[in-house]
Amino acid sequence: MDVLQQALAQAMASLPELFLEKLIAKKLRDQGIEVPKSLPGKIAKHIRSGDAEPYRYKGDTRAQKVTLAFMEADADEIEHALGVFCEKQLPSVFVDVAGRLSKTILRSLKSRWAHEQALQESDLSGFRERLESRWGKPLGQMRMLLTMAREWGQWAYNRRNSTKGSHKLVLNDILVRQHVRACQVTDEILCLLENGFADGAMARWRTLHEIAVVAAIISRHGEDIAQRYLAHQAVESKRAKNKYLDCYRQLGYKPLATREVKRIEKAYDAAIAKYGDSFKSDYGWAAEHLKKRRPTFADLEAEAGRAEMRSHYQMGNDNVHAGIKSMYVRLGLVGNYDGLLAGCSNGGLVEPGQNTAHTLTQISVVVCLSEPNLDDLVVAEMMKMLRDEIPRSFHDADKRLRRDDKAYRTAAGE
Repeated sequence: MDVLQQALAQAMASLPELFLEKLIAKKLRDQGIEVPKSLPGKIAKHIRSGDAEPYRYKGDTRAQKVTLAFMEADADEIEHALGVFCEKQLPSVFVDVAGRLSKTILRSLKSRWAHEQALQESDLSGFRERLESRWGKPLGQMRMLLTMAREWGQWAYNRRNSTKGSHKLVLNDILVRQHVRACQVTDEILCLLENGFADGAMARWRTLHEIAVVAAIISRHGEDIAQRYLAHQAVESKRAKNKYLDCYRQLGYKPLATREVKRIEKAYDAAIAKYGDSFKSDYGWAAEHLKKRRPTFADLEAEAGRAEMRSHYQMGNDNVHAGIKSMYVRLGLVGNYDGLLAGCSNGGLVEPGQNTAHTLTQISVVVCLSEPNLDDLVVAEMMKMLRDEIPRSFHDADKRLRRDDKAYRTAAGE
């Protein structure tokens, strides 16, 4: 990199000589002397070299002695011309050159990209194979756990749909949707882990944890809080509408239709009239049941019995936001956090992996075990048993990784 910038620096360094060359050409023309185009440049280079001897041109056999006198005004003229060029002409030259170079270089890169992409895909394939050979057991157990959760969720859904006259229609629908989303997020986490993105997986676990907490609270407090949770869409729609109106002009988008704005405002006013001012907050749907005017997510965690995961949740936050912690602490760095990680790594899978196993099992038990039969009890125990095996498998793989990493560093003399 920086090849173009270095070439530019060399060209900039030659600018004084170029302006001197123009001045020499002018002085020669003023004396009525016709010379080859290359001569003024050669004379300028001779002057800037500091050689006190007269310059002798060997390109013409005719002997002619020429004297060039340089006054202080000449130096001022060169300095002024150089300043004007750098201030007024050079910026546009940069833009023009950058535009032409970018097209040429991009065209060249495109012509070579198929070969480069094949090399990268080969490297990634080898990386995934090595990661699977090291972490394959816990990752396989997680895939099995996710399959069990999906099938159990489908059974529970079908059984509830077959029961007519249910008095918990909203509650059942919300819990099923929470579980379905939890399965999808778990699949996303697995995808990240299988490709060596532990920090991204931790960020997605944060979302899985939030889903499980909300599902636990709704399951505990029943149909009334489920209806409040559903009605809170009006508050979130009003908030989204306000943000859109603040920025749609800058984005070049169309304004919302007046009818749509009125519909959102009407639904919001109806929800606040029904549930009170505390319903306006982010978690206002839980305010009544938690006996807090403005409940926080920490309040929700405590109510759901998940407060012990607070530090892990903060770790997930670090991987979502652009705080300073996320700049220096990366799960994917093995051994220490002194390095820089711009892509995938085969380290750091333990925390997001074991957390996901626990959280997916929690939400599955909450949602699918609310009205259990014998089949449900058996599946719940199977999931718990598999959940307990997964952390041990992750820790075993991590232990081998750290041992191998230490041996490698020792051999490399680090």
